[in-house]
Amino acid sequence: MRGMARSLVVLGVAATALLVFAQVKSGDKGANPAMVPVPRSSSWWMARHEESVRHAKLGNVDLLFVGDSITQNYEKTGPAPDEVFFPSWEEFFAPHHALNLGYSGDQTQNVLWRLQHGEVDGLTPTDVVLLIGTNNTATRPEATRPQSAVEVAAGVIAVAEELHTRLPRAKVLLLEILPSGVSAEKSAKDTAVNTAVCAHYASSSYVRCLDLSSLFVKDGILNDALFYDPRLKTPRGPLHPDTQGQRMMAEAVSRALLGASEH
Repeated sequence: MRGMARSLVVLGVAATALLVFAQVKSGDKGANPAMVPVPRSSSWWMARHEESVRHAKLGNVDLLFVGDSITQNYEKTGPAPDEVFFPSWEEFFAPHHALNLGYSGDQTQNVLWRLQHGEVDGLTPTDVVLLIGTNNTATRPEATRPQSAVEVAAGVIAVAEELHTRLPRAKVLLLEILPSGVSAEKSAKDTAVNTAVCAHYASSSYVRCLDLSSLFVKDGILNDALFYDPRLKTPRGPLHPDTQGQRMMAEAVSRALLGASEH
C-alpha cells in the first residue's frame, strides 16, 4: 500500500509539472492570479517599494534578495531571543553589497509588480536569492482566491523568468518553499510546487534550486523549535524560522553562493 501511495504521489507531481510547463509556455496568465502583477494596498508596502526604487538607482548591488517576510526578516534586530536576524545578514551577506527586497506577506503576483515597476532597474547583481510562494499556498491568501499547486508553481517560474529578463547576467538561486507546520494541505501543496518548479529548471543555466528542508526536518518530523510562530503571544503554526533557524539558513545559502562562485 505504501508503494502504491508513493507511486500516486509521484504521478501527481509529474502531472502538476506538465500542467505548469504548458501554462508557462502558452503564456496563459489570465485565469491564474499568481501570474498577474498586482500591487498591495498597504501604505507601508508602497513606501517600502518607493524606497527600494531609490536604492536601485544608487546601484552598487552585487547580491540581491527577493521574497516575502522570511527574506525581509533579515532586517530585524529583535525582539530577542527569537527574532534577531540582522547579525546573520551582516555576517553572511552585507559584505557582498547585498540589497533586501523582501516584503512581508508578498505573493508571486506582488513580486512581479515590484520587478516591473523599477525595483531592479539599473542593477547588475552577480547573484539573486529568490524565496517566494508560501503566501500563495495559504488556505486564504490575501486579496485573492486560493491557488492550486499548478498555479503557484507557474507564478514562481514567472518571477524567476522576470528576474532573468531584467537581470540577464545574474544567476538565480531559487530557494524551495520552506517546510512548515501550518497544515497538511499546505505542506502537500508546497511539496508539489517545489518539485514542479525544480523539475522545470533541472537543466537551466541561470536558475538552480536549493532545498533547505533538511535544516528543519529530521526523520520526517518538523523541528518546531526552529520557528518563532508557536512562541508568539497569539501562537501560530510553524512558518517563520527563528534566530537559530534563520542563521542556519543564511549559512546554507552562503555556502551555496560560494560554491557557485568557485565553479
